[in-house]
Amino acid sequence: MKKIFSILALALAVMTASAEAGFDLKVGKSENGKIAFLVGGSEVTSAPEGAAVTMEITPQGGYVVKEVTNSLYTDWNSARAASTIDITTSVEMKKVTDNVYTFTMPRACVEVNVTYDIEIPTPAEDKKDEEKEVTDVKLDMAPAGAPETAGEITIIPVSITGVEVPQTAPQEIVIEVAARTQVGNNVFEVREIKADAFKTNDANVKVTKVILPDTEEPLTVEAGAMKPDGKPIDVQTPLALLDDYALMNAMKENYEAKKVTAKATAPDRFWTFSSGVDVLVPEGVTVYRAFNDNGNIRILPIEMANASGIIKANNGVLLSCDEMKGGKAYEFVANPSGPKSGTTPATTDACSYEGNSMVPTIVGTNYPTGRYYILKNNEFHTMSANGKVPACKAVFDKNK
Repeated sequence: MKKIFSILALALAVMTASAEAGFDLKVGKSENGKIAFLVGGSEVTSAPEGAAVTMEITPQGGYVVKEVTNSLYTDWNSARAASTIDITTSVEMKKVTDNVYTFTMPRACVEVNVTYDIEIPTPAEDKKDEEKEVTDVKLDMAPAGAPETAGEITIIPVSITGVEVPQTAPQEIVIEVAARTQVGNNVFEVREIKADAFKTNDANVKVTKVILPDTEEPLTVEAGAMKPDGKPIDVQTPLALLDDYALMNAMKENYEAKKVTAKATAPDRFWTFSSGVDVLVPEGVTVYRAFNDNGNIRILPIEMANASGIIKANNGVLLSCDEMKGGKAYEFVANPSGPKSGTTPATTDACSYEGNSMVPTIVGTNYPTGRYYILKNNEFHTMSANGKVPACKAVFDKNK
């Protein structure tokens, strides 16, 4: 009995000494920032019971603190907590600022977890009243992949996860998504849009239209993202990506409701066009076919594609507009009469217009010299070298 009593007494002495030395302060999860614990102005990794602890959080550039949680735990190997401690409880923390918290050290070790949000302010305009702008709409972002380094710049892929609107917002708003936003040396690059991204925090405010950025590849769009309240909204895309977005499964209802559109201004009197989906011809636009007439290139209007008609998918054509060179913006509407949602835009020539020698360029393509002509300054020119023609354009095939 004396031996047992002596061992117990020794254990109690160790426990008391450890408690006086302090209990551990541990950082659990803090992927996009650093956490420091201070007692009396000095940084510490442990603190005695009853000590006033200040916790300072330093987010990485472009990040803000989203949530702070903590839990208590016992370190039985060093007997640092009394056996009465409930390891499922947490210590009460007082928020001083978004990045500073204080608490009184309990008789237990403390583990802190911090999650972060990316804060990228994105302006949105009320298109029903051009004089009124909503400048403090916020798009919530989350990392969507590993950061990429380009010289001194770090590119951080992000997803749009939500939208927050101010109390001054009108009932209907338009969101314009920026492809990239730079904060210091960090460039936040939008890669995807999550399902609930455009559900607002105010039931009286609705997003009625989203303008997607001009990117080389289309963004990944989750199902439901473009119908935040159950009904498809207007989606404006870059002209070159109109077919890619229209044929996405996530855009099926928008496409079928003729709500996937693109706007473009005429670069010159004539310009070439092609798309992987049927497109409604804007009012004020005339569509032509081009053909080889004994060595001369001639053009004729396509009767079936006049105003309120349709430019058939996978056909190269010439366009002429009422207003040219940065004047009126013409709206091109993806029409569901052609390819169906869920399909990939075809790159072959549909040859829908008899006698047409224009070849569609559905995706950027390198054409060989000699056979193909490109349109520059309202005239067709042979390609002097293999050159890549961008998507949505067309070339003249002299052998067709």
